[in-house]
Amino acid sequence: VPVEVFAKAPNLGTLIVHQFNGDSVRAYDGRGGWMAGPDTPVPLLTLTGGNLRRAGLQAMASFPAGIQSAFSQWRVGRAAIDDNEVLVLQGSNGDQALVNLYFDEPGLLVRMVTWTETPAGLVPTQVDYSDYREVAGIKMPFQWTVSQTYMQMSVALSEVQPNVAIDAARFAQPALVPPSQ
Repeated sequence: VPVEVFAKAPNLGTLIVHQFNGDSVRAYDGRGGWMAGPDTPVPLLTLTGGNLRRAGLQAMASFPAGIQSAFSQWRVGRAAIDDNEVLVLQGSNGDQALVNLYFDEPGLLVRMVTWTETPAGLVPTQVDYSDYREVAGIKMPFQWTVSQTYMQMSVALSEVQPNVAIDAARFAQPALVPPSQ
């Protein structure tokens, strides 16, 4: 299905999925986050706690230079993804859930794993980034796959338009949109 992705540094992000039964919107404005659409348990869901932190990290991943300042403690390790060695950076802020960032040899972010605290325990979200292409002198992932315990979503971009003006309303709390008939 068609999607639109809007991102603005340092940490604003919106994803609009044009589903057959109405638009599904995920928005993060740098402080607050929301989900709205026919695939949410309520017409508008305000993100809190770990879900809000995860939305902020995913928005920040569009401009990863700012991730370093998002965490006070870092650990470094090595791992393999698809038989390729990667550098693993694990960020933490005391009692908040961790984030693992996996970088390949050229230094591109190939995976991000976050954990969200829930009443049932920690729930992981894994985002795999691939198909990097140069856009305005910067390597950008044109494909990513989000995997969670209840779903998997793959996004493949057909084009990226850098440095365009984006209306601030794109990152605000989404308006309620009734499902299409």
